[in-house]
Amino acid sequence: MAQSHSIVTKKTGRVFTHGTLSESTKLVWIVAHGYGFLAEFFIKKFEELNPEEHFVIVPEALNRFYLKDMTGRVGASWMTTEDRENEIGDYISYLDNVYKTLISQTKAKIVALGFSQGAATVCRWALNSKNHVDRMVFWGGTIPHDCLNDIPKINQWQPYLLVGDSDEFITEKARDEVMKGFINKGLTFSHIFYKGGHVILTEPLMQLSAALTSA
Repeated sequence: MAQSHSIVTKKTGRVFTHGTLSESTKLVWIVAHGYGFLAEFFIKKFEELNPEEHFVIVPEALNRFYLKDMTGRVGASWMTTEDRENEIGDYISYLDNVYKTLISQTKAKIVALGFSQGAATVCRWALNSKNHVDRMVFWGGTIPHDCLNDIPKINQWQPYLLVGDSDEFITEKARDEVMKGFINKGLTFSHIFYKGGHVILTEPLMQLSAALTSA
């Protein structure tokens, strides 16, 4: 009979940054991209942020694949349902290492932002990490069911929800049902609904940045 074995091995992660961490930094962003993105291109969505006040860190998910057929464009994924628990454990350790390597002592607020699949990623990471996070942002994604048992801790991060009015993955009905469910569970959150689809756009990003900086 075949037996399954789990073997821990070294893996090199690729991380892109925008800005420089200094005494002038107001917000440090740890950003988890969505399914099928690469960090090199995803970080461009944040280049409108003032690099003197914002330090943006975009780790690339460890699982890369061809988006179509066996050649061409490549994307990355944080996890699938296959070997789920080990996948989650691996990316939690990875993000902890990113934090330890790139974030030193700072007075800046630490913002964890997850887009699409990355929303579940940053939530699971923050809940299972000893590293400090000040604010949490779920953009075009939601809190996974396995995290909803720790609402008090999530509330400490004063989460923001951002959704476009033409998001092809989140209908208005689905959005309203999710928000109603969160309220019923006692989640306290702010939201930004913007004109646009399943994408990071400059205008709502700037609105979010201003709100997080002034809070």
